[in-house]
Amino acid sequence: MLVPKKDRLAVYSQLFKDGVMVAKEDLGAKRHIDLKDVPNLHVVKLMQSLMSRGYVKKQFSWCYYYYFLTDEGIEYLRGYLNLPPEIIPATLKKPTRAPGGMGGPPGAGGPPGAGGRGGGGGGYGDKKMGPGGEFHPSFREGTSGGVGRGAGGFGGSRDGGRDAYRPASGAPQAL
Repeated sequence: MLVPKKDRLAVYSQLFKDGVMVAKEDLGAKRHIDLKDVPNLHVVKLMQSLMSRGYVKKQFSWCYYYYFLTDEGIEYLRGYLNLPPEIIPATLKKPTRAPGGMGGPPGAGGPPGAGGRGGGGGGYGDKKMGPGGEFHPSFREGTSGGVGRGAGGFGGSRDGGRDAYRPASGAPQAL
C-alpha cells in the first residue's frame, strides 16, 4: 500500500519515541488514536510491513493491536530517521526516582504504607495477610445442623433427617 511520506515519518517517529504503538482493529477509522492526522489504516499497514521484516512484534487483545519495537527495529528506525545512538525509545529508559526517594521523610514518596505519598504507614505494606492467630473455623462439628450441601435434612443428622420426626406411638399412621 502506498503511504504518504509525511504519514510514514509521523508513525515511525511516534513508534521510536514510545517504543510501542497501539492501533484499533477498525481499519475504516478516519484517524488514529494518537496521530490525529494519520488514518488508522496507514498505521496498521505500516506496522504490518515492519512486522513482516521482524522490526516489531504484534499482540492482539480486545479489538486493539499492540506493536512492540524489537532491537532490530530500533536500529532500522534510527537509520531511517537519522537519529544519534544516544536517543532511545521510552520503553528502554530507566525510570528516574523522585528527589525525595525511598529514604526521605514520611510523605515524600515511595509506595503506600511505606511512609510515602499513600499516607503515614496505614497502607498495604502494614497489613497482615490472613486471619489472626485466634481464628479457628469449625465446619460441621459432630452432627449439628446447617444449610448447604450434605448438611442433612430436618435436624441435620447424617441419615437425611429420617430420625428427626417420629410420631407419637398412639398417633394414627398414614398409609
